[in-house]
Amino acid sequence: MAIDELTKKEQIINFAQSDPFLKISDIAENVQTTPRYVRTILSEANISLMKLREKYARNMEKRLENNKYHDLQAKVSLREEYSYNNLQVGEIGVESFAEDVFPEIRKIKEDDELMKIFQVQYVDESPYCIHELITYMDNDINRERLRNLDSIYDLLGRKGINRLQFMSNVIIVEKPNKDYIKYFKDSDYIIVSKRTVLLNRIPIGVERLYLKGELTKMEIPGEIVI
Repeated sequence: MAIDELTKKEQIINFAQSDPFLKISDIAENVQTTPRYVRTILSEANISLMKLREKYARNMEKRLENNKYHDLQAKVSLREEYSYNNLQVGEIGVESFAEDVFPEIRKIKEDDELMKIFQVQYVDESPYCIHELITYMDNDINRERLRNLDSIYDLLGRKGINRLQFMSNVIIVEKPNKDYIKYFKDSDYIIVSKRTVLLNRIPIGVERLYLKGELTKMEIPGEIVI
């Protein structure tokens, strides 16, 4: 169900749970209602923005701790013959993106614009990895501020990281297509990883990684089932 198909009550609850740092007045403006009505709905639903903010902080702390399932994760890294000392991270770039390419991605606000936020990593000044997040953002967002972020993941925190979910990664090996040949023109193949980002079970974005195949090592725990 799209956001604009939800009732005002459902929209208020969704906004509060998605971004607990929104003010009551911000939620009211997004839903086109009054702050008093927002307070009433949140009170009836037993939702406290303060408690949601505290929960957000606790979840961020947990994410910084060692994950007990870390050993069960597939690991992608530079091959041993290449040095991480030569790894450089580029600035975050922002581009408008055609909405019909990913029709499954939902808007949170009607005026949001679909954007591709991306960051390139280099080894010896040659592109090694392109990290992309395709999601809806405010059309008047400060793009200069985005470029100053350390990581694309910094964007997801304010989208309500405590309620984010990620679908399973789909990994394929392919030749660089026309959109990425400029980055990988000397590569015979690249490794592509794609997964959907969910917020309150609503698909809000697609994350993609493009890795130079010749430089990449992948470790998968357990057995491979074909």
